[in-house]
Amino acid sequence: MNRQRRSDVTIAPARDRDHLTRSLIAGLSLLALSGCTALPRNPVPVDDMDRAEIPGMSGVRAWAVQIDPYFQADLVASIGQEQPGDFPLDASGYPTYHGLALSGGGSNGAFGAGILNGWTESGTRPDFKAVTGISTGALIAPFAFLGPEYDPQLKAVYTTTRTRDILERLNIFKILFRGEAFTRTTPLKQLIQTHFDADFLRAVAAAHNRGRRLYVGTTHMDAQTLVIWNMGMIANSGHPDALALFQKVVLASSSIPAAFPPVFIEVTVDGKRYDEMHTDGGTVAQVFSTAGTMDLGAAAEAAGRTDREGYRGTLYIIRNGKLGPEPQAVRRRLPEITGRAISTMIKYSAFNDLHRIRASTENEKLGFRFIAIPDDFESQADEPFDPEEMQRLFELGYKMGLSGNAWRDTPP
Repeated sequence: MNRQRRSDVTIAPARDRDHLTRSLIAGLSLLALSGCTALPRNPVPVDDMDRAEIPGMSGVRAWAVQIDPYFQADLVASIGQEQPGDFPLDASGYPTYHGLALSGGGSNGAFGAGILNGWTESGTRPDFKAVTGISTGALIAPFAFLGPEYDPQLKAVYTTTRTRDILERLNIFKILFRGEAFTRTTPLKQLIQTHFDADFLRAVAAAHNRGRRLYVGTTHMDAQTLVIWNMGMIANSGHPDALALFQKVVLASSSIPAAFPPVFIEVTVDGKRYDEMHTDGGTVAQVFSTAGTMDLGAAAEAAGRTDREGYRGTLYIIRNGKLGPEPQAVRRRLPEITGRAISTMIKYSAFNDLHRIRASTENEKLGFRFIAIPDDFESQADEPFDPEEMQRLFELGYKMGLSGNAWRDTPP
């Protein structure tokens, strides 16, 4: 059956945190003068990139904007895994599905954490059929996927974390002569390993086996494309490297190019081992739903539901950032001009993503709701990850999530 498909991804640089943007611009200026040599690596030959596989875990990831047979089959299988009572039934007797898409935004993720906590307190937060996350949303998504029981952990991550808990700044000599980034993310890696441990992985696998799905996006720098990872399939694989891969994907999706070092993921082609370079998914898209990797209508039909009424539901989007213009006088200095250009591109990337996803949900006959940081919120942060600022954002999100009336059904 022919069906018009709409992609919900767009291309733009990642991130909208002014402190990190300024650091990035300054560092890029230094690198332009340094002529530093490249570090060794073993990349996949260009002609073989689309054949690379994760050793022992085939089908756990897909490239955006093309229907993936593994993802499609897994989506059909998810319908058969559902248990009675997992999802409410509509008047026709079909389950009502809700999805959650979490955007990038750095420390602004505290807003999304607040939304989820307040939403739980309101008593109206649904159980999600699918959760997607990108950049800081990739860090939030696993907690949101497992449900309200993990709200306290999510709150702690986004209200007690400082910049030193995320990154270590490198001295100028390391940057110039052995650098692939301006910081080291050892603290962030430790934070991810602390929260996403073996017990957490088993909980994700259990939710996956009940028909729910968790997806995270990273940017495949070599292939210059968005890659979507089926995190529940990774968790449920039983592979001894599943936990390490799960943690690596979250780290990669959160790793701002140049500001943070890339994450290298081992792959094989015809039995030969190579590495892929992955970074912040926000380089390509600020938020995504299916990213064009699955056909929801075809999955419903394959599961025996003969019309589109067979998968009613709503997609909720949490935008961890503002959407409206933020006027200010820009000084005639290279860092300010470049930083302003990058933040503007990021803002309009998010704007475009919302409109693309809106078109996609209309095509799929799904409801659409989104929420974003209000335009009148004024940042008072003293550092990229400022606990006091993040507490303010959390409380703002909590109140909006608790009220239930802050969701909008039309992008600006």
